[in-house]
Amino acid sequence: MTPATPPTTSSRRSRPPSRTPNTDRCCENSSAIPRMCSTPSNTRAILLHSEVISQRHPASAPIVRRCFVRATGHRIVLGLAATVFASAMVGSTAPRANADAYVERVYTNPAGTRHYYLHLPPGDVAHKPLMIFLPGCIDPVEENRPAVLPLIPQSDRMGFVLAYPLQDQAANPGWCWNPWNPDDNQRDRGEPSIIAGITTSLIDEFKLDKARVYIGGYSAGGAMTTVMAAAYPDLYAAMAPMAATPYRLTGDGEAIVSEMGPRARAVPGFFMQNLFDEASIYPVGRVNLSQWLQADNLADPGSVPPQPTSTQLIGPPQGIPIPTVVEHYQSPAGCEMAQFWTLTLSEHQIGALLVQQPWGDQMRDDMMNFLLSHSMTQPHRSCG
Repeated sequence: MTPATPPTTSSRRSRPPSRTPNTDRCCENSSAIPRMCSTPSNTRAILLHSEVISQRHPASAPIVRRCFVRATGHRIVLGLAATVFASAMVGSTAPRANADAYVERVYTNPAGTRHYYLHLPPGDVAHKPLMIFLPGCIDPVEENRPAVLPLIPQSDRMGFVLAYPLQDQAANPGWCWNPWNPDDNQRDRGEPSIIAGITTSLIDEFKLDKARVYIGGYSAGGAMTTVMAAAYPDLYAAMAPMAATPYRLTGDGEAIVSEMGPRARAVPGFFMQNLFDEASIYPVGRVNLSQWLQADNLADPGSVPPQPTSTQLIGPPQGIPIPTVVEHYQSPAGCEMAQFWTLTLSEHQIGALLVQQPWGDQMRDDMMNFLLSHSMTQPHRSCG
């Protein structure tokens, strides 16, 4: 691993003059994601078409919206979702992140410098798990730091150390990670080396459990999560890419296994995709899942079934404010290798709010319970 300067604390990063908040920074910098971002100014098309993914397996085939949802359709979906949220959030008492419950640190290696937020759960943290969460395309200082620290309640209840690496605007004008850049999607290079360096420095500093290290993220953070799991399968036991894209924007599991090299192993994954997502469209999320199922079976043949072993519909009665289809992929060895959550009535920003806000607390519980159920395995092995 590349050497690092000692971590330091910092109260605030320098920043450019304030600008109007943009809720869809992905599309502000859409040249980085060819053909994946919508154009909100185009008001003519609501969606292009929809279809059923598979008629052979209807229980595992939520409706696909192959869409670039644009202005009018975007508002319709948002209105529908807001109605659901209004009823689901009545009486919600889920705790908010404590703005004083973290410190801001700095990590530097030859690839660059990034700030990150760190939260420690109560008590002795030695031998505790570590969760790395990668935010999407937001400036976490300008747009409310506590809003990007949603896992603090889970950290305190479940007892894991929590870190949030932050993108720098000098590296991307929209504050997005760069998983689609060839210099930033390989092991020991660019941004992956920085994120991995933050991870290993925390493991060493706090003597954390190396077998229980996890990574997740939303949007561009979810896409970088797939990069980190492919580039460092020996570091992260399981992953949670949400509203993400496939590794290197392909559907080929060979690309993942090739990047893993001799470290190749089946990596458990918690996937979440918004049905009406206009930035990371729903079929992209399906391809991401398919690519990882392929990679898992290449690394450990027969470790993951190609179709879900069970499917359930959950919603407000289970603490999830949006009706959601959850697909479970159980390995022959008896462990759950993947979950795929389809959030209906949800577009990109609504999904981001679910990840961040108190009314998404149950979903974050379920995500962390899935991740924490997995420990690091040897190469060419699944969780069994």
